[in-house]
Formats: sequence, C-alpha cells, structure tokens
Amino acid sequence: VCSSDLNFASGWSKKYPVIMVNSGKSKLGETLDGSVYDTFEELELFFESINRECPELKRKNAPNIAAMKVVENLYKHFNHFISGQSEKGLVGELKKLNEYLESQDTKFLVDNVLSFSDCHLLPRLQHIRVAGKAYRGFEIPTEFVYIWRYLKNAYLQEAFKSTMPSDQDIVFHYEKKAVGPPRKGSRSAKPTLEKFTYTTDVPEGIVNGIDNTDSQQVEEVQEQEPATELHSEPVFVAEPYTEPELLPEPYSEYFAADSIPGNLNDDDDEVDLPAPIDAPDEDEENVTDNKGE
Repeated sequence: VCSSDLNFASGWSKKYPVIMVNSGKSKLGETLDGSVYDTFEELELFFESINRECPELKRKNAPNIAAMKVVENLYKHFNHFISGQSEKGLVGELKKLNEYLESQDTKFLVDNVLSFSDCHLLPRLQHIRVAGKAYRGFEIPTEFVYIWRYLKNAYLQEAFKSTMPSDQDIVFHYEKKAVGPPRKGSRSAKPTLEKFTYTTDVPEGIVNGIDNTDSQQVEEVQEQEPATELHSEPVFVAEPYTEPELLPEPYSEYFAADSIPGNLNDDDDEVDLPAPIDAPDEDEENVTDNKGE
C-alpha cells in the first residue's frame, strides 16, 4: 500500500482516503496489483478481502445493518433535490432518520462511539447541510432535533472534524450536479477562490432544549420509583461515663493493661472474660439505597 504522501505529490489533495496497492492478493487469490480504493465502501471491502484474521467486520453486524437500512435512500433523494426536484422526498428521509435517532438511547446510530454506519451517514449529512443551503436554500428543519443533537455529538469527534472537507470543496463537488449556480449571499460562483470555512454550528436552543427534556424525564422516572424500605440494625448508644469500680483480680489488671496500646503480649495470662456484644457490621449499619448511582 502506497504512502499517502504520493497522493499529494500527484495532486490528489482533498481526496481522502486513498489506497494504492503495489502488489498483493486477496484471500481468494485474486491479484490486487495496481488497485485504487478511494471511498469508504471500497475501503471496507478491500480490508475484508485481505483480512484473514477477522473476515467479518462490524459493517455486517445486526445493529449496523439496521441503521444502514434507515438511511439507505437519504443521499439518493438529496441528489434528486439538488438537481431540481421537490424537497418532499428528502424531508421524508430526514424525518425517518430523526425518528430512528429518537428511538436510540445512544449518541450515534448504534453506540456511544462512531461506527461503520456513522461513517456512511455523517459525510452525507454534511453535504446536505452545506450544498443544500448553497444551491437550494435548504436547511435541515429545526423540528428534527435528534438529527441536530446527532450532528452536535459528531462535531465533537476529532475523527470526523479532522477529515471533514471544507464548505468550498463540498459546493464545488456539486457544481455540475446542481440545477443552478450557488445562491447569491450563500456561496460565490467561485468557491475554490474563497477562504476555507467549515460549517459545524448547531441551533443550541433546540439541542439544549431536548437535553433538558431528557434530564427531566430521567428525574420523573426516579421520583416515581418507590423508595426501598430500609431495615436498620439496632443502634448501640454508649452509657454516660462513670468512674469504674475497682474490680477484683484479674479484671482490674486486665483493663488497666489493655488501655495502653502495646502493653499486652503473648506471655500475659489468658483471662476468661465474658464474650463482648457483637457490634453491628459496618456495611449493614450504613445501609443506603444505591439505585440509580
């Protein structure tokens, strides 16, 4: 596999990631010499074709397959929209995605960390945001709050931010696909001449509102849960101190010696004292309701 430095030397900047195979064979014995892979789908298939240690990658597990099913038509409808068709199909796909994200108790599509399905969806959402606004004046509806929260979490991930194309690159990519030039006031007709910008803002009021709602729902559930009845152990209260009476031998000698640390040793005569009252176990005495911690 060639070094990525060769990509820049060949003028392939802004096209990540790229794998160029000098020589090699797949698990099936097929020659891969000279092969080039420059989309994430191709990369996944490439690694599966040569990976003998782990032939089944997470791309094929059930949660990722379910998530991919939800978003499989999103980009198709966006391409129709950017080329001049109605936004109805695109909005319908975004609505379906928003409902799916609402049903998930995770930051991302299938987990609290990025997965294969997120790598598929996030670049497309970014293109919808940037190119959709530049060419058609489209913005993801504010009522799709779970999509916005999803984007907010994604923008905090270095893996996504550090590989994100600039707004200008995205606009330029759709130059020949869009129904017309970029709208005046959003992007110029020469995006490659602009200073690079990166759209990562989210409507904070919307996202904060849904986060607060989630917190309130958790608190309400906790309030509705019946409190666990505590069964406390008997508490032993020390009697007021009184001057001890002088006890006959050997008790007085035993108490006097035991009051000074280190005075007892193995040579002392054993004294048959009454068994002390067992104190309550510390863990039982301090019973707490740990539910929810």
